[in-house]
Amino acid sequence: MALEKQKVARKTPSLRQKSLNLDFYGLSVLIHFKTNVKAMRLRVGKDAKITLSMPFYSTQKMALGFLETHRIWLENSYKKALLNLPKDDEMKFLGQIYNIKFDENAKVPFFEDKFIITPNLKALERFKKVRAKELFLELVSCYQPHINKPVSRIVIRDSKTRWGSCNHKKGYINLSLRLIEKPLSAVRYVVLHELTHLLYPHHQSSFYKFIETIMPDYKEQEQILKS
Repeated sequence: MALEKQKVARKTPSLRQKSLNLDFYGLSVLIHFKTNVKAMRLRVGKDAKITLSMPFYSTQKMALGFLETHRIWLENSYKKALLNLPKDDEMKFLGQIYNIKFDENAKVPFFEDKFIITPNLKALERFKKVRAKELFLELVSCYQPHINKPVSRIVIRDSKTRWGSCNHKKGYINLSLRLIEKPLSAVRYVVLHELTHLLYPHHQSSFYKFIETIMPDYKEQEQILKS
């Protein structure tokens, strides 16, 4: 959620620091003064963090005035963000469920027993993308010798309608970021499935017979993906 306002005239600042934490009616607002920003921009992130970006030549008084003008929008957006936070602070990762703990001192997310520690949700999403990319590349390298066809490009998308796709003519493999939530065996199947399309660009019996020679329990993995 974000809100943009009109451009602000350049003005001699009473504050010249790059950032400032401000308490606004009990809400913590992080203000960024940036030389490349020409208009005020107020944002409430998915993790309920509130940020206000302002032109470098702005004042704290201007920030307070802007926040006051948009106080109702800010309070409503903040409440909505709180309601949309992950239920019970849980995250699925390779078939396991981890409780999310927020620690601003954590530089990067990391696992600790049944918990995943993260400074914020943005860092957690970045962590999932990095780990997904590492895993997908590893699995492609594992199964590619069976296919003996070149893979020109691997694309990771936040797809909610399909686990993967393949352009057999160009050698493109597309994989869904959501796969990182599924058990490793199911992820292996999707990667093998899409790679096999480089040899068999269809879903005829020959396609599945080839997969079965490499992964005899592929039907079980299909059921896992449907669950």
